[in-house]
Amino acid sequence: MEPVTPTSVAKPRYAFVDLAKGICIMLVVWHHVVSTWGLETYPLKEAVSSFRMPLYFFLSGLFFKEYAGFFDFCKRKINKLLIPFAFFFVTLSCIFPFVLHYLHLRGNPDASVWYSFVWKQSFPNIPIWFLLSLFWTNLMFYGLYLVAKKVVARKFPQYATSSLVVLSVVLGLIGFFLGRYNIKLPLFWASSMTAIPYFCAGHVAFRYTKILAPNPMDKFNIPFALLGFGLVVALAWNAPPDSVSYVSNRYWFPIWSVYLCGILGTLAVLFLSKAIKKIPLVSYFGRYSIMVLVTHGWVQWGIIKILQENHVHWSRPVALAFVFVVTMLLYLAIIPFMKCFLPHVTAQKDVL
Repeated sequence: MEPVTPTSVAKPRYAFVDLAKGICIMLVVWHHVVSTWGLETYPLKEAVSSFRMPLYFFLSGLFFKEYAGFFDFCKRKINKLLIPFAFFFVTLSCIFPFVLHYLHLRGNPDASVWYSFVWKQSFPNIPIWFLLSLFWTNLMFYGLYLVAKKVVARKFPQYATSSLVVLSVVLGLIGFFLGRYNIKLPLFWASSMTAIPYFCAGHVAFRYTKILAPNPMDKFNIPFALLGFGLVVALAWNAPPDSVSYVSNRYWFPIWSVYLCGILGTLAVLFLSKAIKKIPLVSYFGRYSIMVLVTHGWVQWGIIKILQENHVHWSRPVALAFVFVVTMLLYLAIIPFMKCFLPHVTAQKDVL
């Protein structure tokens, strides 16, 4: 497992990766629109939930780099993940709810909200949980990577990658069964552990496949995508509501179904995106998906609040579609605003 040489050259952008991220962030927004409206289930909810978050963990593993060492790696992840989480937790999970309470627009969030991310792991701007969880997943995987590289590879170099896979699977299983038996760890650690196999799968895909580059197998991308989606839908067809929840680390699927659906769905989105390459608006949302992630909860809440205050009585499908479309279209203004005024807390520029 040879180290990646640090470089100052800008990383290349892969258009289809932005498209994949755009598809998934729009699925995230749709899910939260439906949830905010109070609808417990909708067609294909369990199938989509099984791969919506694994895709992001897989992509993070796909672009994993060792950098100059552990501390340099930590600094980069603090800039890209921890600082955005901290800023939007304080502003949109703590301060903003108190402002709304003062204006009599929302109930009192209670002082415990300030430390709710530690054990309660439930707070007003809950979508940002992913940033904290991904931060820990990165650090955990880096630790496993160092064990495989500096311990296993020295004596058994041929087993370096396989040992990394085994360690990742073991840690993932521990996280999964912590959730199955309702054992909570602070700071979303259990969810981060459960996600390690997806992160490792992305890293292995980068090392041993040509998933990022054009290759002869690309002519099968559409059939592979359709097959993957079909298998995920079949596996999740009779699943009870909320069978998979990475934020609460709760899974009512068999363990093999959870990971199989996660990987198949992730690959299906990537194959489909690679075949299409780019859809301008969707790809744009994907490129700046962190900005959508950290704010969309309150954006859609505001739209729903306006509809309710004006006594708009549309059929549920029309209302949901309206809230979703307006939410996404507002990002044509929100994203440029955040790029201009909040680059250091949206992973566009470094603080450290």
